[in-house]
Amino acid sequence: MSLTPNRRHWLEWLTGLSLTGTALAQTANKSPELVFGMVPYLPVQQLLRLYEPMVVLFEHTLNRPCRLASAQNFDQFVERARRGEFDLVGASPHVARILHREESFAPMARATAPLEPVVIVPVNIQTKSLKDLAQRDVLVADPFAVHVLIALRAMRDQGLVPGRDVKLIVAGTQRNCVQRMLKGDAPAAVGSVSTLAILPPELTSQFRVLARAPKGLTPMAYVAHPRMRPQVDPLTHALMTFPSTAEGQALLKAAQHDGLTLLTPTELASVDPLVTEYYRQRAGT
Repeated sequence: MSLTPNRRHWLEWLTGLSLTGTALAQTANKSPELVFGMVPYLPVQQLLRLYEPMVVLFEHTLNRPCRLASAQNFDQFVERARRGEFDLVGASPHVARILHREESFAPMARATAPLEPVVIVPVNIQTKSLKDLAQRDVLVADPFAVHVLIALRAMRDQGLVPGRDVKLIVAGTQRNCVQRMLKGDAPAAVGSVSTLAILPPELTSQFRVLARAPKGLTPMAYVAHPRMRPQVDPLTHALMTFPSTAEGQALLKAAQHDGLTLLTPTELASVDPLVTEYYRQRAGT
């Protein structure tokens, strides 16, 4: 799918470098355009291509132009969402829970595929268990990404305290994690099955799964800013019918998200332990 000039123009805006948060919030409040914030689990150009059909879905549902925005990292994304810079948000479940619990964002839908975090190592390495990573480096895309938080909790269960027994090296994306691991920058990396599955075969053939962490609720949840509450019902309905369209099927297959289902407050509350891990990582404890 090719991007329109208007979509390409917003690549600079995506990273949040061109305007201050205050200016962006004021612009959003005055503009009829929707801002769809997507958590930065992939490079911004890839997010633009992948989620273009959902941007179009939101445009058609509310008869308003829509732009996709992101951030440089998970922490920045949460802060931009708190400031009201996004009307609609696609995010990891712990981010959605933080926005729901602390900022009154309204739940809409989630991907039906479970989140499957894994710790991977090169195929030719002799590492046999998580305990073998003691006093070693581990590559992560972002220390606040949900698949990383789940994997870190699994390491704690094995007696490995992140930051003390395992040093985390931030690589930006899961693809970068794999590439740097294969170059020898670290003996292991953390990834999610859904994202690793879309990597090219020349990379996936060179690593194996060392350990599987407990599965999470979902890799992607969709919530709406409180100012969007009057539009939540039609937006949720549009998301529920999206998988029945060719565009929806293609997006969900490409993202490895299977389908979409309603997201409930009870489901969001179930990820509170990951919210605790998020704040623990932010505090460096």
